[in-house]
Amino acid sequence: MDEYIKVVDQINQAFERYQNIVSQEVTEAQQLKNFHLSPQQELIMFYIIRHQPVTAQEIAHHFHISKSAVSQVLAKLQDHQLIERQINAENRRESLIRLATRGEEYASVLTNIDELLVQKYYSKVPLKDLKEVLRIFNHLLDVTKKDTDREGISQ
Repeated sequence: MDEYIKVVDQINQAFERYQNIVSQEVTEAQQLKNFHLSPQQELIMFYIIRHQPVTAQEIAHHFHISKSAVSQVLAKLQDHQLIERQINAENRRESLIRLATRGEEYASVLTNIDELLVQKYYSKVPLKDLKEVLRIFNHLLDVTKKDTDREGISQ
């Protein structure tokens, strides 16, 4: 078990160094601070960007949090003009959530950062190696999900 602890610590340290380098080298990453999002707000924005239009219920289900917790986050995102809600024509009791203009700007900054990271760093690593990192990470997620499912924690 000690060997696992050492390897996990080394992974964490490498990830921290990578984040530090990226935040210093990729000035576009600094633009994200202008949006003043909490980590939870960022995660929900990532979900909305990838799945819009979405409902609060879909977000709650995906993150396994209460609909009222989602509503609180969505209210803040709407106050920051990152999202907009429209009545769902198919079910008038729910709203469809989409990116507002400022949310589109946020998504654009994320896309620009990804493109810069690919250009500056990821493209210098063989694609097969990146796919292997993805495979290993997905395997770790599968193990985690199976373990939390057994303990009654939904993912």
